[in-house]
Amino acid sequence: MTDPKTKQAMLKMREDGASYAEIADFFSLSPNTVKSICYRNGVHAPLSNGAETGLCKNCSKPLSHPTGGGRKIFCSNRCRYQWWNHFRSRQPYRLICYCCGKEFVSFGNKKKQFCGRECYRLSRYGEGLP
Repeated sequence: MTDPKTKQAMLKMREDGASYAEIADFFSLSPNTVKSICYRNGVHAPLSNGAETGLCKNCSKPLSHPTGGGRKIFCSNRCRYQWWNHFRSRQPYRLICYCCGKEFVSFGNKKKQFCGRECYRLSRYGEGLP
C-alpha cells in the first residue's frame, strides 16, 4: 500500500502526537488507513487530554474529580463549548435535496441526499403518507 519510508514517517508523526486525521491529510490517505498502519506497528500514542494531565483542555485550570463516574476533561461546559467550537474540523457542505430540490447545509456529511425526514419519507414511500 505505502512504501516503508512513508510508513516510518507516519509512525514518527504519530509518536510525536499528531492525530490520524493530520497524518492522513499530510500523506493524502484515509485516516482509517493511517490508524491501521499505526495499530499494526504497535504505535498507540495517546493524545493528551485533561483526564491524563489533571488540567482543563481549554483553559488549563486544575480539575476537581468527583468520586465515581468518569474523569473530567473540562472544568466547565463553557470551556467544553469553546474548545469544541475552536477545534472541530467539520465543514459545512451546501447540498441540493434529492426530493424537493431545495438547497440545505450539512455539517461533515457530503453524501446526504435529503433535507429532512419528510423529504426522505416522500421519496421512499410516495405521496400517500398521513
